Amino acid sequence: MGQFKGNVALPQPVTLNRTILQLAIPAVVENLLQTLVFFADTVMVGWLRDPAALAAVGLGSSLFYLLMTLFSALAVSATALVARAWGAGNRQRAVDVGGQALMLTFVFSALGLLLIYPFAADYIRIMGGAPDVVALGRRYTEIILLSSLLNYPMMVANGIMRGAGDTRTPMWNTLIMNVWNVVISFVLIFGVAGLPALGIDGAAWGTSTARMLGGLLAVGALLRGRSPIRLAWHALFQWHGRIVQRILALAVPTAIEGSVAQSGYLLFTRMVASLGTATLAAHQIALRVESLSYMPSWGLAVAATTLVGQSLGARNPKLAEDAVKRTLVFSLIFNGLIGAVFVFFARPIVSVFGSTPEILALAAIAITIAAAELPGIGIEMILAGGLRGAGDTRTPMIVTLVGVLLFRLSLVYLLAIQWGWGLAGVWWGTAIDWTMRALLLWIFFMRGRWKTIRMDEEE
Repeated sequence: MGQFKGNVALPQPVTLNRTILQLAIPAVVENLLQTLVFFADTVMVGWLRDPAALAAVGLGSSLFYLLMTLFSALAVSATALVARAWGAGNRQRAVDVGGQALMLTFVFSALGLLLIYPFAADYIRIMGGAPDVVALGRRYTEIILLSSLLNYPMMVANGIMRGAGDTRTPMWNTLIMNVWNVVISFVLIFGVAGLPALGIDGAAWGTSTARMLGGLLAVGALLRGRSPIRLAWHALFQWHGRIVQRILALAVPTAIEGSVAQSGYLLFTRMVASLGTATLAAHQIALRVESLSYMPSWGLAVAATTLVGQSLGARNPKLAEDAVKRTLVFSLIFNGLIGAVFVFFARPIVSVFGSTPEILALAAIAITIAAAELPGIGIEMILAGGLRGAGDTRTPMIVTLVGVLLFRLSLVYLLAIQWGWGLAGVWWGTAIDWTMRALLLWIFFMRGRWKTIRMDEEE
């Protein structure tokens, strides 16, 4: 169990803490930088002091996040299958899985762009955007969608590398992408060195080109051998039906889960939009701040997925269970500290967005309430990550379905609309939803059925 597995050795129990952090910290930094792409857009657009522009960025990026959930399903499937093969010492199987996963992603990215691009304005309109928001949001969304052909393969390429234990290469690639986004977006939004100020269009072009650059770096890392797992060009043009079937079998439940979650989020955002443009703008600011709080738990979930997959591949379910429980402890510590920051420093945090006093006051209330979400978010993400690493993508799907329908939408409607709590009701309903999902996943995890799942090569 001490043999080399990618960038880290599959740990003995005594080295588990160190191994978790070796995997999690680069993943935290990577996802933090990914999130900062839209965060930076929101900050810079906020300084335009135009609520319509801020709302347009929020609604436009929500479509991008909806599509990301579908492709993250392929990334999760690739991570789980590569990790299982890597833990079992079957390098060729890992390479075959990676090649097929990337091939599927390029095909689906092209289809998605062709199907969705013509309806950008309709999406903003359906989401409740006022006419001025629709006009700004349409152009922003169309430009962002152009990055699809390389951005979504970047997600899957990063997932392949994580399955092999390499979380550092995705981190460095994402750092380069994020620096590009901040610099180019700033120059184009405000006009620097004699260039015209493009406003919200400048934010869109900065983000779109940054994400295309990230895709080139991630896929290039696999093809050029900058990661422990290396793919050949011809692997992207071969067809292995059984591997494709297995990838999709794991990805479909995760895709359904993501679609349910994001569809619920869109309805949820529609409710917020009905409360007025100022409330919607404040909600978008709070979401950007809250998204940064996910980072420790997301990184630890990546570690859990990789370690569970590699441990089960090496036939050590006890180590897999210990890895998940240990990551939960780390998550509760980190999220407790972040929650304290939210409670005591909400107003200074949201002030960096430079919007109107009314919007900043509403956003500060939402951030304070968000502290109650963090324990549930951490537990839910890590348990779901561990189950997916074992090949169980159905249980997280079921729990998400129950959470969205039974808790989030119904509670938010009751608290925010019926009881008139406004934005505070939106965020309290969300906090209850995360807590209940965490409880349900803990029950499923402790039942232990995930330990008995076998992959094709093991069967």
